[in-house]
Amino acid sequence: MGGIGKSTVAKTAYNLNLDRFEGSSFLADVRKALEKYDGLAHLQRQLLSNILRKNVAKIYNVNEGAIKIQEAISCKRVLVVLDDVDDLDQLNAVLGMRRLFYPGSKIIITTRNGHLLNATDACRCKMYKLNSLDARESLQLFSWHAFGEKYPPLDYMNLTRDVVVHCQGNPLALKVLGSSFCGRSTEVWESALRKLKAIPDSKTLEKLRISYECLPDDNVQNLFLDIVCFFVGKDKDYAVTILDGCGFFSVVGIQILVDRCLLAIDNNKLMVHQLLQDMGREIIRQESPTEPWKRSRIWQHKDSFNILHTSTGTEKIQGLVLDMRILREVRYAGSNFTVNDERALVMSDVNSQKRRRLTVFKRFTNVFSETSNGVQFQLDAFSKMQRLRILQLSDARFTGSYNWYPKNVRSLHWHGFYLKSIPKDFPLESLVALDMRNSCLEQAWEGTRVLNFLKILNLSHSHFLRRTPDFSGLPNLKRLILKDCIRLFHIHESIGDLEALVLLNLRDCKNLRNLPRSFCKLKSLETLIISGCCRLTLSTTELGKLESLTTLFADEISYYQEKSWPALWQYWPSKLRKSPDYNFLLSSLSSSLTSLSLAKCRLTDKALSHGLCNLSSLRHLNLSENLICNLPQSITNLSMLQDLWLDACPSLQSLPELPPSLIKLKAIDCTSLERVTNLPNVWETQTLLLDVRGSEKLTEIPGLFKLEPVGNFEEEMWNILSHLNLEDIENKEVELFHRLTDTKRKYPVQGLYEFGIFSTYFPGTEIPGWFSKNGEESIITLKVNSHSNTEIKGINICIVYSRSTHHKFQRWGENQLGNWYSFFIKLCNVTNGDKWIYAPTFIGIPGSDEDLTFLCHWKFGKYIQAGDEINVSVVGWSYTFQMKEFGVSIECDRQETDQSVTSSSESKQLAIQHRYPSTYNMPEQCVMESYMPVYQVATHHYYFSHPDYFLLKGNEREHAAVRLILYENLFEDFVHSTTGTVDAGSQDDSEFDFDDENYTEEAALKELEDNLNWPW
Repeated sequence: MGGIGKSTVAKTAYNLNLDRFEGSSFLADVRKALEKYDGLAHLQRQLLSNILRKNVAKIYNVNEGAIKIQEAISCKRVLVVLDDVDDLDQLNAVLGMRRLFYPGSKIIITTRNGHLLNATDACRCKMYKLNSLDARESLQLFSWHAFGEKYPPLDYMNLTRDVVVHCQGNPLALKVLGSSFCGRSTEVWESALRKLKAIPDSKTLEKLRISYECLPDDNVQNLFLDIVCFFVGKDKDYAVTILDGCGFFSVVGIQILVDRCLLAIDNNKLMVHQLLQDMGREIIRQESPTEPWKRSRIWQHKDSFNILHTSTGTEKIQGLVLDMRILREVRYAGSNFTVNDERALVMSDVNSQKRRRLTVFKRFTNVFSETSNGVQFQLDAFSKMQRLRILQLSDARFTGSYNWYPKNVRSLHWHGFYLKSIPKDFPLESLVALDMRNSCLEQAWEGTRVLNFLKILNLSHSHFLRRTPDFSGLPNLKRLILKDCIRLFHIHESIGDLEALVLLNLRDCKNLRNLPRSFCKLKSLETLIISGCCRLTLSTTELGKLESLTTLFADEISYYQEKSWPALWQYWPSKLRKSPDYNFLLSSLSSSLTSLSLAKCRLTDKALSHGLCNLSSLRHLNLSENLICNLPQSITNLSMLQDLWLDACPSLQSLPELPPSLIKLKAIDCTSLERVTNLPNVWETQTLLLDVRGSEKLTEIPGLFKLEPVGNFEEEMWNILSHLNLEDIENKEVELFHRLTDTKRKYPVQGLYEFGIFSTYFPGTEIPGWFSKNGEESIITLKVNSHSNTEIKGINICIVYSRSTHHKFQRWGENQLGNWYSFFIKLCNVTNGDKWIYAPTFIGIPGSDEDLTFLCHWKFGKYIQAGDEINVSVVGWSYTFQMKEFGVSIECDRQETDQSVTSSSESKQLAIQHRYPSTYNMPEQCVMESYMPVYQVATHHYYFSHPDYFLLKGNEREHAAVRLILYENLFEDFVHSTTGTVDAGSQDDSEFDFDDENYTEEAALKELEDNLNWPW
């Protein structure tokens, strides 16, 4: 069933386990993706990019993609999730490819069609049927959305019970109906419930229709229907422009739909749950179940084809979608497609669906041409569609006079437009949006056309376009998109007349050499994208004249400072490119910039040394793949900077103090980076997302950790190790895995300081004699000397471990280490209930024939007192290691410590994921006293780990479930509280009324549940 939570559970399982594999990929909405043209190749690219951890730019045919996928999955352990598979061919293809996967790989498949599992050889698969929510869960979920509280008020108790029963534990239905009833009177509830009870319980779509009918007016209802047919997955601003042009009040309407949970905004894209989209389209289908031409919106390509082919369109049609590329896939069945064969058209639809549903692992033996099959329509097919507002065509051809074309079309998407120029008789005067991507246009139109309503013009990927049209007749144009027009060399001078233009996208216009002088007159321009215009030469002075510019993406661009033409000529154009950042002036750019990308511009320290501080409004800065050695100190003055990208800057050695506003820092593959100075937000607020993968030389981040040679230990650490022969061990080398950078490297024996904990790894085969040993057992219990004058100085923990005899290290990739190397130290004060877990940032990797000793020292202060009973254990061993010995000792100010030791073999082999960092403050600072609240994840529960904090704080909503499951695995008594803190064993004693009597929460719940007649 849709909306039951299959994708959510799969995503949680994926997030929890992806670091256990060398490659991973989550392919969402497989069914929907394969319904689109080129959907299979898109999924192949996504799968390869995820598994290989690099962008796969192009796959030219599905055979090539299938071969590359086989090569990728046959040599490494991978985790693959195929979400929403609904066809037997897809499932059989995946299960049939199991023999090609490397041993230990896992495939997770979600499907709403339970018959698939019964119809295939799934005996060797583990199947999990997701159950509906139980009575208590359903009641609480509905109440949160209907009342904003955990339980319903007195007046709505019985009404709530009836709604919850009818929802049958479907989370989506509970959420949608709860939002729809929110704020409604009891009379409205009773009326809606009477209608709800008349609908059979099994028809989820009809139940969801109640939410549609509860929308405030037909304007919002029609807005919803337009979105589910034409705008799912589209940019919100783009959709708003078109829908406003169609007469909707779309901004307020979209907000209403979001509030009612009929619509979601994800990364500024309009997203609708599949159940809700099906419900909306069913409403339209019911307008005329057997005669599509009498419906208001036509989204089925087969129906659109028949209507245009037979000229049966009516004035009821307001929107129509036709993609001839999808219909053309009938050739896969080996038949000849003709417009006169309606049966062939039906078979075309069936066979094309089968072909699109083939999984990304399915190899095709035939590749078919995408050229025209000769199908052409008559333009008079539009003659009766006078209410047509939205028309979306792909690779469709027409003959006849454009005088038949509807005059009131507001949005025209005609991808693959086949003419060299738009005919003069083509009525464009009412258009709000004109999208002719992938066209054969050489020029948009001849002369000047007055299009007063046009706000969006998109001619991207028109590879024959050489000149832009005259813009003087487009006074209201706001978005001009000419991406990847590779032959474009001339932009009309009238572009300066576009006073309303806010976005200009010229990305990858590789033949464009200059912009007209009038370009500087674009006073409203907010976003300029010129990345990839490798022949374009710009003056930063010219860019500075764009007063409203807030976003500038200018990767791979050459810049010059405006001089006299004779002085400039000597640098034009070849010498200009041989002189990196020649006269590049950041100070010339507008101070209103909030986003700036200058990746791959060969910038050096000199280019950034002046003027950076003038960009006081900057929030996002991308300087990746440049020749920078050191960032200027002035960067700390960018008080609004939130995101900083420095990926693949091979010469970057260190980072200065960064502004406190920073929330994301990416320095991936900065192979010379050794030190980051004073990162903001790593201690007080814990909000910085740090990504330093591949920066293998990074050994110090003040406030987080410091790795230094054993010879640099302070005197206190020498005393701790006084029983060891340091002269022997400091000359040894140990291979360490760095969890923050996801790299491993050999070092002389090092000492690691973090969280007020000192630790080190060195070759060794046995635990020193002064430790309480427990052999291979994983838990040691000690009791601290009960003398009142005993002061606890710290606890020492020592582990001897080796490589697992069951694991072949040589099989794992150097850069795909993930969480292969991990263990956790868990310490519990049984007396007062405090629990601490420590995950070291560096993990020692034993040699093939050697044992490795891990020694760490914890400074506890007041958190451990005389007479306390202490449990110490090692949990979460990755199967790459095996423990040989384990010992603990307590340091007091007295020599005798009356230790009594008991053993336990309890040990959990956990697979825990980690990624990015948190904080500490050097060994002399006792983290247990001064900074304990930062790491508190529950009452008496503390988790010391840099990677976990940075992973989760970077995307709190995405990883909340991951964090909770992690804590629940490590802390067995961990209980989550919705108030933000977490308590172990806490319980809410709030009361609420029920039938005019006072009940406790448990009593009221029991009475409610006893009266809930669950049908599932």
